[in-house]
Amino acid sequence: MGIDGADEDELYLAMDWLLPRQESIENNLAAKHLASSTLVLYDVSSSYFEGKTCPLARYGYNRDGKRGKLQIVFGLICDAEGCPIAIEVFEGNTADPTTLTNQIAKLKERFGLAKIIWVGARGIISSTTIQKHFHHNQERSFDWISALRATQIRSLVEQESIQLS
Repeated sequence: MGIDGADEDELYLAMDWLLPRQESIENNLAAKHLASSTLVLYDVSSSYFEGKTCPLARYGYNRDGKRGKLQIVFGLICDAEGCPIAIEVFEGNTADPTTLTNQIAKLKERFGLAKIIWVGARGIISSTTIQKHFHHNQERSFDWISALRATQIRSLVEQESIQLS
């Protein structure tokens, strides 16, 4: 990529150049890689800070195991092959399922996608999230794939709703 000798100031300048173009870049990636009735992979992560000046940094669930550090949370939307389409940064104390609201709006309003199947971790696509975003949706434009907890699987077995064989 020709950035071997780049120092941090040059990298920050590149990020400053990208920021006003992010929405346009994401829109183009979505138009190229996402189509209606397709899978969208979504996950969140976090990054901690050593400093104290980031306006989004907050104390929250720290995946890095760094107690007492401010952090940010970010959500990444990818196509079915894992190609990154869009990223959004949230305050460090934002709960994982809460980030999904913004992403659903982005896919519907900005990318104009009418039918999507979300694939995400059970911490993001939880029972509460399903009730909020998927169950009461009259048009049923969004479906989901996620994992069940052991107690949920046991309950389905006891109800004879599934067979483990």
